[in-house]
Amino acid sequence: MVVVARQVEAFIREFFDQNPLSQIGLVILKDGEAHCLTDLGGSPEAHIKELMGKLGTSGDASLQNGLDLVCDLLNQIPSYGHREALILYSALSTCDPGDILETIQKYKASKIRCSVIGLSAELYICKHLCQETGGMYFVALDE
Repeated sequence: MVVVARQVEAFIREFFDQNPLSQIGLVILKDGEAHCLTDLGGSPEAHIKELMGKLGTSGDASLQNGLDLVCDLLNQIPSYGHREALILYSALSTCDPGDILETIQKYKASKIRCSVIGLSAELYICKHLCQETGGMYFVALDE
């Protein structure tokens, strides 16, 4: 997780260097639940500070719960704004409470682009999510 934390920190810094007026929010998936680590905001230091103390793994990941929480956060952005979710996903499966395909259609209808970086293996549902929302899907092969 240390490598992931360092790469996310570098991404956050680079993102705000290139997009100074943008906002980022961080959501983590643990024990079948999604938790908002940071609200949408424009302070890279605040996001990095919260991230460094909270990274860890436990329990099953629920992609659907994470997508629902992110959708609620991003739907606050006006329709003329760009809404995008970037997911770093290390689980080999997803443990969802409902029909994740309906959630994907909700993303598509809300015009939220979703991209995924897989940290373990390729998952069909992640690939399908990216295809449906116009995002990109990659599986990390090294640092």
